[in-house]
Amino acid sequence: MAAATLAGFLGAAYLFADSRGPAAAPPAARSPISYHSDGLSDAYDGFRAEPLALPTGRGPGLVSLRVTGTAGPVTDFQHVHTRPIHMYVLRDDLSGYQHLHPEVVDGAWTAPVTITDGGAYRVYLEFVPHGRPAGADPTVLGVPFVIAGDTTMIPVPAPQARARSGPYTVRRLDGTADLTSGTQTALRFQVLRDGRPAALEPYLGAYAHLSNFEVRTQGLKHLHPLPANATGDPPADAVLAFHAAFAERGDKRMFLQFRAGGAVHQVAFTIFTT
Repeated sequence: MAAATLAGFLGAAYLFADSRGPAAAPPAARSPISYHSDGLSDAYDGFRAEPLALPTGRGPGLVSLRVTGTAGPVTDFQHVHTRPIHMYVLRDDLSGYQHLHPEVVDGAWTAPVTITDGGAYRVYLEFVPHGRPAGADPTVLGVPFVIAGDTTMIPVPAPQARARSGPYTVRRLDGTADLTSGTQTALRFQVLRDGRPAALEPYLGAYAHLSNFEVRTQGLKHLHPLPANATGDPPADAVLAFHAAFAERGDKRMFLQFRAGGAVHQVAFTIFTT
C-alpha cells in the first residue's frame, strides 16, 4: 500500500519535496504527527476495523464493523461534519458509491446498505480520534467483501465538464482540464437548476461533500469545501470550492454530494492529474 495516495487539503497542507538552490532557506519542520491512511488497510495508527456483518448477496443488507484501539472497542470519536464516523461503500470498478451514517449497535458501527450487483467491494470507515491535533487528517480504515455471481462491470467514465442529478446540473468550472500533482490545486463546481445558480441547503454541517478515490488503488480522501463567505450563508452563485494537493499523477474518481430542494443529490467526475 502506498504511504499516501493524497497529501493534504487546505487547513491541513502537507509539504512536498522541493527543488531549491544552495542559498535557499531550510525547509519548514514537518508536524511530528501526520496521518496518511486511505482505507486500503483494516488497521492503522493503533486502530483496527473488525467486520461483524458484511453483505453476502444483492439487495438490502447490513454492514457492522467494530473499531478497536489499544484499550478495546471505540464507540466515540470527534464529530466531523456533525457525525462521529462516516462510512463509504464502493465497488472496485469505482461504481456503486454510497455514503452511509452508521450508529453504534452492540458496540459496533452499523448501517443498512443495499447492494445492486455482484463484484468486489470495500467498506471504508473515516473518523478523527479524540485528542488528535486540529487540522490533522482523519484515520481511514477499510474492509473488503465480495458479492458472488454474474457481475456487470462499469468502465470508469472519461472526464466530463458536467454531471446531472435530477433537475440539477453540476459543472466543473475548469472543464476537463488536467490538474498538476504536487501543487495546491483549486477545484470549483457550480450547481445549476434551469440554467441559474441553485439554492443550496446545509448537509451535515456543510454545503457539499467531496470524496476522492484513486482509480488505480481505490484509496480514499474526503475533501471539504471552503466557506463561501464569512457569514456561513450558502453561496449566492452556488459555486463550491475545494482545495487539495494531489501527491500522485493518475485518474481520480470524485463523488460530490449536495442538498437542494429538500433532497441530497450526488454526481461524479473523473479528473486526471499529471
